[in-house]
Amino acid sequence: MINNYSTLSSALRKSQNNKTLPIISILIGTVFWGLLWLPLKFFSQLGLTGNLIGMTAYSMVGILAIPIVWKQRKIWHKEWVLLLLIGLFYALANITFTNALIKGDVVRVMLLFYLLPAWGAIGGVMILGEKLSKQRCLAIVLSLAGVFVIMGGTSIFSQPFSLVDMMALSAGLFLSATGVVNKMAVKIPMASRSFVPFIFCPLLAVLANLYVPTSMPELDATSWLLLAAFAFFWLFGATVFNTYGLANLEASRASVLQVTELFVAIITAMVIGGEMLEMKEYIGGALIIAATLIEAAEA
Repeated sequence: MINNYSTLSSALRKSQNNKTLPIISILIGTVFWGLLWLPLKFFSQLGLTGNLIGMTAYSMVGILAIPIVWKQRKIWHKEWVLLLLIGLFYALANITFTNALIKGDVVRVMLLFYLLPAWGAIGGVMILGEKLSKQRCLAIVLSLAGVFVIMGGTSIFSQPFSLVDMMALSAGLFLSATGVVNKMAVKIPMASRSFVPFIFCPLLAVLANLYVPTSMPELDATSWLLLAAFAFFWLFGATVFNTYGLANLEASRASVLQVTELFVAIITAMVIGGEMLEMKEYIGGALIIAATLIEAAEA
């Protein structure tokens, strides 16, 4: 498997001058993530929580990930702290995002998750020393305004955020932190970047399940096969597609393409899930999407 992955990576690197493949890669990844709520809702009906999915599905890939990441240790050993942070932040993003999608309304969770422009800009300034332009400041203001509207305007001060809202916002924060650390790292191979989150996710899921204990339900053979397919084809596939696309495409173009994830999630949640948007969600969502596009143009 390691040799096959190396061969694939070599072939993909040769196509870096051709932007068609990275674009297709990101679009496939965003469709996977935008539809993530479907299998998560299905598995929740079987009694699996977000933490239990992290302990099972992610560990299936994580077991195979350990020898691959370890084999590349001579390449990333000087940036081992950054690799740990990539794994930690990405795992936190996945666990909080998974739990939020299972417990909350898909549309609301996705809109709050897409506070990414604000988190990304703030992280760039505080950690990477980037300067805030007028356009980037506008993106932050629009993002925060969008969340303010979605959360109910001035009523946000009279009632606390729900746990699901906090998880959705945290997922976006941690994912942005992952992006910042990825920009800092220059020697970590693509394989290690893609696989390391699957090592950290089960560990964090176990800790989270200790805080909110949930027993593992009895699953039949078919359910375990579906969980394995979800782990390797959905979770790992989406991670590889996104990682490759982001590494080989301009940040501005990649950011615009990733908005597809938001549209896919909202449209399918309304058509398949029967969710309805209130006026505040239309307005807040429009503000967040505008902020994302502005941030992309600035990148």
